[in-house]
Amino acid sequence: MIKGIVFDLDGTLYRGTEPVPGAADFVREARRQGRRCLFVTNRASRTPETVCAQLNDLGIESGPDDVLTAAQATAEYIGGGSVFMIGGEGLKRALEQHGVRLTDHQPDCVVVGYDPDLTYEKLAQACLLILGGARFIGTNPDRIINTERGALPGTGSLLAALETATRVKPTIIGKPEPRIMTMALARMGLSPEQVLAVGDNLDTDIPAGSRAGMRTALMLTGVSTRADLAAAPVQPDWIAADYPTLTTLMNGG
Repeated sequence: MIKGIVFDLDGTLYRGTEPVPGAADFVREARRQGRRCLFVTNRASRTPETVCAQLNDLGIESGPDDVLTAAQATAEYIGGGSVFMIGGEGLKRALEQHGVRLTDHQPDCVVVGYDPDLTYEKLAQACLLILGGARFIGTNPDRIINTERGALPGTGSLLAALETATRVKPTIIGKPEPRIMTMALARMGLSPEQVLAVGDNLDTDIPAGSRAGMRTALMLTGVSTRADLAAAPVQPDWIAADYPTLTTLMNGG
C-alpha cells in the first residue's frame, strides 16, 4: 500500500509559474486519504520557505517541513566541519543550520551548487582546494536550469568545469543519486516499498526513486516524453499523461 508520495516540482506540479492541471487536487486528495506528501527538489539555491510559498500560491498547501531541497540533503550529508561553497542563499543557510563552517582556508569540503553570481576567482579557489585534498561535493548534476531567458548553465555545468580542471569526480547528493530519496524516506518515517516517487524526468526523478527502492511514476507533463522511454536505462513503474490517469493507476485501474 502506498503510504507516502515524493513529488518533484518543476514539470511535475508546475511549469514555470503555471500549475500543472490537476496537481493541487491530487495532492489534496492524497492527504485526505492519509498519505504523506513530500516535495523534493534538486534546486539548491532556494530555501524551503521560498519553495513552499510558491506551492501555496498554486493551491498546494505546504510548510517548510514538507520540502526537502538538495541544499538540505547536502548539508545533512556533510554533517559538520568546514566548507568552501559555490552556491546561493538556500545552500548557505542549509549549511549554517547544520553547523557547517564556511571558509576559504583549508576546508574539509568544496561544495558546489547553482550560483548566478559565479566568478572565475570562485572557480579558481575551488580548483586549488580540491587539488589540495578537499572533498568535492555537488548538490545536483543538472546541466541546465530553465529560466525566463531560456536554458542556462546549471550546477552540472559548474561541476564539469571543476572536474575537467582537477580530474576529480564530485560526490553527487541530489537526483539521480538515491541519497536525497533515502533522506526523504527517513523524514517520512516510511520504507521504500511504501512510497511512490512522482516526477517528469527520466534522467533524474525516475532513477533516483528506483535506486532508493521506491515505485516510480513518470508524469508526461514536463521534460520527458513517451518517445524518450525507449532509450531510458531505468524504466518507471507507471506512466501517466495527467493526474486523473495517475489516480486510476494508484487505485489499481
